[in-house]
Amino acid sequence: MAAEFGVLGVVEARVGGEIVDLGHARQRSVLGVLLVEAGRPVTVDQLVDRVWGGNAPQRAAGALYSYLSRLRRAAGVEIRKESGGYQLAVDPQAVDLHRFRRLMTASRAADSDQEAARLVAEALGLWRAEPFAGLDTPWLNALRRTLLDERFAAELDGNDVLLRLGRHGELLPGLSAAVAEHPLDERLAAQAMLALYRCGRQADADEQYRRIRRALSEELGSDPGVALRRLHEQILAADPALDLPGNDSVVSPAATAPVPAQLPAEVRAFTGRAGELATLDGLLVSPGGDEPPLTVALLSGTAGVGKSALAVRWAHRVRDAFPDGQLYVNLRGYDAEQPVTVADALAGFLTALGVRGPEIPPGTEERAGRYRSELTGRRMLVLLDNASSVEQIRPLLPGTGSCLVLITSRDSLPGMVAVHGAERVNLDLLPLRDAVVLLRKLIGVRVDREPAAAEALAGACARLPLALRIAAELAAGRGDVPLADLVDELGDHQGRLDLLDAGGDPRAEVRAVFSWSYRNLPAAAARMFRLLGLHPGETAHLDAVAALAGVGPVEARRLLGVLVRASLVQAGRGGRYGMHDLLRAYAAELAAGHDTEPDRRAALTRLFDHYLAGASAAATSADGAPAWLEAERPNLAVMCAYGTAHGWYEQTVALAETLFRYLDAGGPAAEAATVTASAVTAARAVGDRAAQARALAHLGRLHRRQGRPDAAVTTYRQALALYEELGDRAAEAQVLRNLGSVDWLLGDYRRAVGRYHQAWELHRQLGDEPGQADALVRLGLIDARLGEPERAAQRFGCALNLYVTLGDEFSEAYVLSLLARLPRRPVPLDRAAAHLERSLGTVRRTGDRTAEAYVLTDLAAIHARQDRLTEAAEHLRRALLLHRRIGDRASEAEALNDFGQVLRRAGETSEARAQHEQALRLAGEIGDRYETARAHDGLAATDPDPGAAESHLARARGILADLRVPPLDQQVGR
Repeated sequence: MAAEFGVLGVVEARVGGEIVDLGHARQRSVLGVLLVEAGRPVTVDQLVDRVWGGNAPQRAAGALYSYLSRLRRAAGVEIRKESGGYQLAVDPQAVDLHRFRRLMTASRAADSDQEAARLVAEALGLWRAEPFAGLDTPWLNALRRTLLDERFAAELDGNDVLLRLGRHGELLPGLSAAVAEHPLDERLAAQAMLALYRCGRQADADEQYRRIRRALSEELGSDPGVALRRLHEQILAADPALDLPGNDSVVSPAATAPVPAQLPAEVRAFTGRAGELATLDGLLVSPGGDEPPLTVALLSGTAGVGKSALAVRWAHRVRDAFPDGQLYVNLRGYDAEQPVTVADALAGFLTALGVRGPEIPPGTEERAGRYRSELTGRRMLVLLDNASSVEQIRPLLPGTGSCLVLITSRDSLPGMVAVHGAERVNLDLLPLRDAVVLLRKLIGVRVDREPAAAEALAGACARLPLALRIAAELAAGRGDVPLADLVDELGDHQGRLDLLDAGGDPRAEVRAVFSWSYRNLPAAAARMFRLLGLHPGETAHLDAVAALAGVGPVEARRLLGVLVRASLVQAGRGGRYGMHDLLRAYAAELAAGHDTEPDRRAALTRLFDHYLAGASAAATSADGAPAWLEAERPNLAVMCAYGTAHGWYEQTVALAETLFRYLDAGGPAAEAATVTASAVTAARAVGDRAAQARALAHLGRLHRRQGRPDAAVTTYRQALALYEELGDRAAEAQVLRNLGSVDWLLGDYRRAVGRYHQAWELHRQLGDEPGQADALVRLGLIDARLGEPERAAQRFGCALNLYVTLGDEFSEAYVLSLLARLPRRPVPLDRAAAHLERSLGTVRRTGDRTAEAYVLTDLAAIHARQDRLTEAAEHLRRALLLHRRIGDRASEAEALNDFGQVLRRAGETSEARAQHEQALRLAGEIGDRYETARAHDGLAATDPDPGAAESHLARARGILADLRVPPLDQQVGR
């Protein structure tokens, strides 16, 4: 009788439907390991490690032999003795784990949602409890967590299918329980919200969104993602697209394209501006009905008059007219130190529009072109706040009439009107009545008791909303003082200021109000206000403010609370604080007048030290990096730019070098380039040629990974010249290897060989064995590609001996995998796979995503040769995700072609073709001709059109002939 086995619960075996006795826990652990690897050999060392962990007895091998004998008798199965290990000779589909995975793979490829739902239900029905229930070993515990994640992903897939089938009612109880267990999962929250909405519970769906928003803010300091925010907007608007339970065209909300929703929150107690709002409303209507509505509007007016508040208010009112989203940027056009550059604004917009960091072009003009392309056909609102010039705006204008651009500026910007046909809306001071109404909202009934004093206070504040809010907060804090007395106090103070010599300029008067509020601050809070004006970023975290002021976090929080209550500082989410640009300028002016230059410099040096220490700690912590570095990324970039401009050169170099590890492993390309370029400039300014060379080498590495070989060559050559001048031969050899890698990417193998030989010779002279080994591996790769496997094997063998001597197990595993891929296989496939699996465990423990991606790709290649196509495909899926997250476009192109080959062998032709099509596009963009040829070859094998297939094959052969590489079917080592 055929036996059936289960690990998705208690490890069990059934023969003829009857459960058999498998013995004690250790014996069941042995069977569990063999079942996971059903049909594949497991070495004795692997079995011992997986069953005992680090607590193996001295005679573990003997105990293992005894357990295997008992299992053979109990379950009536064949456990074969293989070279160095054991293999359970059963059909993997007799094991519930493998059957679960096969069913889930089939469900994702099902022709209908009904069939997909059936397959998912069958797959989930195999689960009886937690995997390996009752067993406790390190390996099984880790695998248990992985399998539980697989089950959760399967449940989410099943939810999506049932939602598409309109079965939201039956889903809802389970979704509610799952949300309670996974309160931070946005995909699950989206499913629950949609089910609630379709059950007629719109308010409950809204509350579900509010719960996850609060949880994300409190636990992670972040906001919900774009997809979840968009779904929430659709629910609030009762979007008919959500009411299609039976339509297969309805996709999971978590999988929708990015819909930016970048508008800031509206200001509290917004008052007046009815006429201006009506004018803006009129911009959405075509004048004659036969032309598109106006596409550019300009709100102009003096500082503090409320332009940004009005723009944000109106944008929120009309956002439903822009279903494809809203983009926002504060250009900080009147900040003399750190206005937002056009290039950075474009990078931010492109990121919001879903363009991956590595795909954001390096130049401003190219970014502007990509931005216009992304907006084509979209109906979007673009709010450009606080612009100072036409030059700062023009590249940010869409090229389509379907978008509306709203600009705020203190300048009238006549060029926008004359050249771009902008409709200007001039914003004047608040009418006296509206100014008093605003005071009434902020202060309360005291305004009604003292109407004359309230009008006088409004006049003293120049009827500017910013000044009115500050004055109101001061009045609210002194509730026992009549408004008339406060007006007299302000009047006396104004009379003593020489700021009023500006001929009635309201900005001068608002500064008087600032001064009035400032002089009522306690001395410590006043000092913090001044120093906060020195921070070059838009917002600062509590810890950064504490460092700037040289106080502890508790004292910083107390002083910031004083400033917030005085409306001089705004408190944001996640412990962050910001200031209106007028207040920032005023605070910086006060600092220049009250604090000595050494004190100001000391404060900023403390700030640099804070960011450097934080970046250093986060960059070495897999857990800290995503949270801290992501939150502070804009400030870190602006600190590098500020330090370069103002003489903090050493700090800039140190901060940029620390950041490189993070940026190189997945940071946005725009900020990576900004930071690294700052380091080059700063190092050059102080004559630190070693630091300059390092920064150039980092920049070259970044260029190569992003698929910009020409820029990489130029930068590497500059670094090489500096290292040659410095006499740093070790670094010179490393750059030569990196230059050779660019040549390899471009298919210039002769030049690559020359560079690698130079590098090897330098490493040999220096006694640098790791460098020699790496150069030998690279030379061997070229030998293999050019059809010389014997020479490749010789070089790989020499490199392997060096790595074994050095104890470098990671590199040893890589070289073993290369040897196992050669025609005569100097290394068995199972040996290579075992070493790679150990490497995979190591890199996952250390959190090295780049190394993990490489190991997964190599392991997939070995598994493909072992006909373990399912495992190979899963490894490549994960590797592709990592390559994309890191921004390694060159490795991504290779992995796409590898994935296509594996899928083709598995019979998934259409999916294989899709991977090769992506590889073709990407390889063409980065100039990788070899991967271009591989992509054409893959398309030739998968294209159903014989003519197209022949054309692809001809192109592949032509490219390979030009590269002087053998045909792919004669390739070795692939």
